[in-house]
Amino acid sequence: MQQDHFDVSYTEETAGTRLSFHCWPSSRLEATRCVAPMGALYTPLKKLPPACAPPTALQYDPIRCSTATCHAVLNPYCQVDFRTKLWVCPFCLTRNHFPPHYAENISENNLPAELIPQFATCEYELPNVPPAGPPAFVFCIDTCAPVEELTELADSIQQILNLLPEDSLVGLITFGTNVQVHEIGFGGLPKAYVIRGNKEYGTAKVSQLLGCAPVAGGKGGGAPPPPAPPGQQQPNGMPPQQQTYESPGQQVLRRFLLPVSECSMTVESILDDLRKDPWPVPSDKRVARCTGCAMSVATSLLDLALPRSGARLMMFVGGPCTSGPGQIVNRLKTEDMRSHADISRNAEPLHKPACEFYASLAKRNHPAAGKKGSSTQAAANASATSAHVVDVFACSLDQVGMLEMAELVEATGGQMVLGDSFGQSV
Repeated sequence: MQQDHFDVSYTEETAGTRLSFHCWPSSRLEATRCVAPMGALYTPLKKLPPACAPPTALQYDPIRCSTATCHAVLNPYCQVDFRTKLWVCPFCLTRNHFPPHYAENISENNLPAELIPQFATCEYELPNVPPAGPPAFVFCIDTCAPVEELTELADSIQQILNLLPEDSLVGLITFGTNVQVHEIGFGGLPKAYVIRGNKEYGTAKVSQLLGCAPVAGGKGGGAPPPPAPPGQQQPNGMPPQQQTYESPGQQVLRRFLLPVSECSMTVESILDDLRKDPWPVPSDKRVARCTGCAMSVATSLLDLALPRSGARLMMFVGGPCTSGPGQIVNRLKTEDMRSHADISRNAEPLHKPACEFYASLAKRNHPAAGKKGSSTQAAANASATSAHVVDVFACSLDQVGMLEMAELVEATGGQMVLGDSFGQSV
């Protein structure tokens, strides 16, 4: 559709989209002659003018094209034959029948919301999709950063807690030489599980280290423990038929991932008392920072608690990983950080193992991981299944290993932010 005057801002204000084109190619040959790629930027949750969108979300499933390779949604640009009750897909030109409840009532004067010309953007509320549940955020903080940086970071996270919805789930992990998983559901005093930072931990191992084995007496339906020997009672004295069992995921949600309305005071208290990693650092060595291990523990925690729900892992890093999986430089200061020349000549022995480790985090526990294809494609498939996003906020004057972590962040749809200081405005 050719237009004499193409106003980019008008399209963005009325439809929430910005297009890289102002006329759609009518053939494959014309498409190959396009210099700029065909694309569109869409702004979710954008407030549109009342005359440009339905007042409320449509409480039914959208009508889609019947072609297996198309599945385009019914829209105002479709050609409609009111006599035969057919509509033509503008992408594949397939003629589709309207559903019976549409065909009975549709006419030129009685159009559904999808066909009203000014309603180019419609929001659907799908009745068959189960509730997604509250959002979840795990904050993973590098305690090897200077004290001033930790103070700025703690203040920023406290502001984030005040802006989150009250039902949002929040978890807290700190790491330096070792990884500390804070049990924010434990009342009375701060409690954390310390995990060595020199190795990778899978989901089952993290569950074991955090003491999240299935136990009787909970509210969940986890796998029951083996029956007691003949002549002995169950540990809690109840017959097996009357016992309920709490799964590892339910224990994580009860102990380590809590609604912000219940744990904000505990998390803020931990952040106020946040201190630099206490392990001594010799003058000829770099600080021991187990970024890869912390990310491994955090992803395993989310896999336990929210295997098929959306969650966000927010990594706050203040330097390069020097210990455990994902290491990009040795601790000895006599060895320099890898440079572009080292990477181009494949002269950096730690680069490739680190890239493979971070890519494996995205495709862990996913059947497509062993299939052919690039690791980025496998990681993207895994992220689509788990819906866990990894963000990295790196604030340091030194390198932090963004090149190695980039594949994981991109595959999960996360964000990478580089800055000089955590006190810097982004």
